[in-house]
Amino acid sequence: MPNQDQPALFETAFETAKPANLVYCHQEFLEKLAEHGRDPIAKRTSLLLQRLAVDSQRLHYKATYGPNRGWRRSRLGGSHGSHYYAWWTTQGSPPIKEAAAFGNPPEGALFLRDIRHHDDHSPLDPQGFEAHYLPITVPEIRREEYSPAPWTTAQSRFAAGRQPVRILKGHPGSGKTTALWNAADASGARRVLYVTYSRDLAALAKDYFDRFCSVERQFHVVTYSALLRELLSVDTPVVGENESRQQFIRDLGPFARMLGPWSGHQAALYDEWHAHLIGDALPTAAGRFAACPQPRVADKAFKDRRTKSIGPTAAAAALDVAARMEKDAGSLAAKYFPELALAWKAAQRLTPATGEPHVNKALLEFDCLAVDEIQDLTPVEAFVLVQLAGAMNRGRRVPVPVLLAGDEAQTVRPTDFEWAWLNDMLHSTVGTPAEFKLAVNLRSPRRIAELVNRVWDLYRHIDKGERPSGSGYAEIDDDANDQVLHCTAVPGPELDELLTAMAAREGLALIHLDETVPAYVPDALKPAVLSAREAKGLDFHSVCVLEPGRHLEKIARDTDRLSIAEIEDLRKRLAIDQLRVALSRPAERLIWLDTNPSEAVLEHSSRFLNGNKLSAERTVMNSVPAALLRTLEEDQLDLEERIQRCQQDARQYLNVRPEMAWSRAQQAVALLGDPGTQTAVEDKAVQRAAYLTLAEVCFTLGFRKARLAPELGRLRLFEDASHAAARADEPGLSAILSAIGNVQNSSPAERLPSLLFFAHRVGSRKADLAPWLMVEVGPKIVSWVDELEAALHNGHNAAVLIQKLPPLYEALGLVDRGARLEKLNKRAIQLLLKDKQFREALSALQAMPERQPKLEAECYEGLGDHRRAAECHREAGGLKEALACYRSIPDVTEALKVIKEMGDHPAAESLQWMARLDKLVKERPAAFPKSVTAAEKKHLEQLLEQSLGVARKKPQKAVAKKVAAKKAFAPKPKYREPF
Repeated sequence: MPNQDQPALFETAFETAKPANLVYCHQEFLEKLAEHGRDPIAKRTSLLLQRLAVDSQRLHYKATYGPNRGWRRSRLGGSHGSHYYAWWTTQGSPPIKEAAAFGNPPEGALFLRDIRHHDDHSPLDPQGFEAHYLPITVPEIRREEYSPAPWTTAQSRFAAGRQPVRILKGHPGSGKTTALWNAADASGARRVLYVTYSRDLAALAKDYFDRFCSVERQFHVVTYSALLRELLSVDTPVVGENESRQQFIRDLGPFARMLGPWSGHQAALYDEWHAHLIGDALPTAAGRFAACPQPRVADKAFKDRRTKSIGPTAAAAALDVAARMEKDAGSLAAKYFPELALAWKAAQRLTPATGEPHVNKALLEFDCLAVDEIQDLTPVEAFVLVQLAGAMNRGRRVPVPVLLAGDEAQTVRPTDFEWAWLNDMLHSTVGTPAEFKLAVNLRSPRRIAELVNRVWDLYRHIDKGERPSGSGYAEIDDDANDQVLHCTAVPGPELDELLTAMAAREGLALIHLDETVPAYVPDALKPAVLSAREAKGLDFHSVCVLEPGRHLEKIARDTDRLSIAEIEDLRKRLAIDQLRVALSRPAERLIWLDTNPSEAVLEHSSRFLNGNKLSAERTVMNSVPAALLRTLEEDQLDLEERIQRCQQDARQYLNVRPEMAWSRAQQAVALLGDPGTQTAVEDKAVQRAAYLTLAEVCFTLGFRKARLAPELGRLRLFEDASHAAARADEPGLSAILSAIGNVQNSSPAERLPSLLFFAHRVGSRKADLAPWLMVEVGPKIVSWVDELEAALHNGHNAAVLIQKLPPLYEALGLVDRGARLEKLNKRAIQLLLKDKQFREALSALQAMPERQPKLEAECYEGLGDHRRAAECHREAGGLKEALACYRSIPDVTEALKVIKEMGDHPAAESLQWMARLDKLVKERPAAFPKSVTAAEKKHLEQLLEQSLGVARKKPQKAVAKKVAAKKAFAPKPKYREPF
């Protein structure tokens, strides 16, 4: 019979690295959850419970009005238009504060009250806390005690697989990322290396692993760019792809006559080089790729591989231009593709001709490798991960799980990614991969999801060799109400007014699909327009796509000049992928904006939006800007929902539009209102979330030294970040942000003290380190720690650093902290001993996991404690040193014991005599001092002197006579009157 206490024991034993949020469920909520069994609503509720426990601040919800003001509603879905919502709130919200009978709940707690149909808005009473609510812990969620696992069958099958190499393919919104998190956790590996291309996704993953997974396991979350720098132990700044592309096009100017088919298609040439001339260069052969001695594919290999795709003329022209530019600029990879050059160097070090890989060895000790958004990598970048997995497997009996997730049709970066060449790499180095597919779109509502599916039909306009593999149609699971609006306009005041309104609206993104922002967009609004590449990985409530009809028309257009058609295949593939990404960004509303369209463009748009239906059957009709503007004005948002959307915008614009990120974060705080006024937001959770978003945005912009528009004024971003964190009741985070700001702004003379202060703050406040902060400062951390360790050049510094650095290593979760700690202790102890700071050295030795008795003995000798020194010497096997210490005390008995262990020693006979003498002295009669005569006493003294070899000193009388004689002949001092 199983032990009834076992679940409680499991719950006690399970601990997360950071405490999860406190979640309480009302009994009615749990009863309704049980009624849904294991249907989709129950699974979405389980996912909601998980996200509330991990990070409620980023969870999208709808606000409520009137008597229900303060309740939050999270959509649970449903079927055939019957939608349900989970009603929940926070500890400081109006429903809890205004309910006198509720009681005193814990600070920061979250309360799930009910599951309701979307038409049910009757007043909701929170009732009493102690009588009606049950705590729901992370172990209970993991054990599925109240709700089923949130994963779909396909997601669970991927996580439960036991194949060493697993690939997860999925459409936009199919849940690839959450499935990968679950698979990494389910792998059971003690140390998991999790790699993703997006900084925001990295922060979300780190928060999930910290608050939902066991503290007994280490999850190291990095972006791909940060991983390269960790492998190579460098901290070179990341160069944006847009910046490199613009530099390339400028430098291409003098070679305009050589471009041939590429004339007028400079961006296409950049993409070609990125994906094939540089991106295909591998330092060693793998699959279909030949070895390259430099980060660039050889001319013959490039011609052989690309002539079929882009034609011989375009291939030859691309190589001619490359040769001429190399004469002027040197390495093309280093100048125009620095991230690819870094990847090539990492790949080279991972595959040395002989010996072990020349990279950070700590990264080879992980037991699992999980990679998200794999399609964003070129062959050389993917090769780094494959070789890393191979190096991890070396010398292991059980292979390391390698988990990869991606979508071949979401390559907004010019990578020309194909599952086929990735499979070849994996097969030759790690193992044959097993494929898993997610076929259901869980994110996009039906109408928008149908448009995303239709994009797949556009691949028929490119050569079969350039098309992504697999099926592009995802099953649609969400029947939520969504809108697809088609607007046609001509440049002018009406369009400017519409664009201005949309740019100012929270949660609405403007996305363009061309290389540059359209000229009709007012200059003041151009910074608000995103490219498809910039929008990838971001989610918005609404999205307006600029000129998608013209984009469709270009994709479908047949080109007369064969050479242009050939080079356009790569561009078309990228263009279709970009459209697919843009259409999958909105959660509820898609605006299709065609500007000054031709009849052909209008026809393409209308057919695409209506699924090639006849005119009479079409449901999406075009409208004018005034009508769309009226629709936006009628869609009034609750104040709390506006704040929520501002926060989401601020985080999402952070990497692509710094000014907009800063403005949206400031707007969120401004919408809170002045405390105490009638319009102020009183919910503490809403206030805290807004200020934390402002802290994150200000700090990130300051840390990146972002160049913001001059009209924003002179900003003190680190000070603003620290102040915002303090306003969010996060004093620990505020202190850490301030300390990092001091490091960034310090002069050379202040550098070391500021780093030391940073180490103190972070080491003592590990719990206050936010996931986004760790991801942001990650690439710089190693170099800062190296600087601190380099200051170990005297005993004083060693005494300080040996106290500050170990907690810092632990707080930062450095992958090589074990090796660093060992090296630090050895070096610091050497310096402390050299400076005779024995007490500090001893304290450091005692803090080490493994004892160093020999060094401890040296410390005890320096402190004059010879007995303990002797004990340590004996423990270390230093019998000779132990004997010397015992004789220094002296302790004859222990010294003889050591000699007995040694077998022989010149002092053995003497020490034995001393031991006998000591024993004889102890036998002295009690009446000896009274009964012995003076002559006998003198005789005894002479015996002792003779035994010790001591000569009796001369009498002191002769010496006294000489001193007296000298005084007699010395001159007498003159007489002086007293004062």
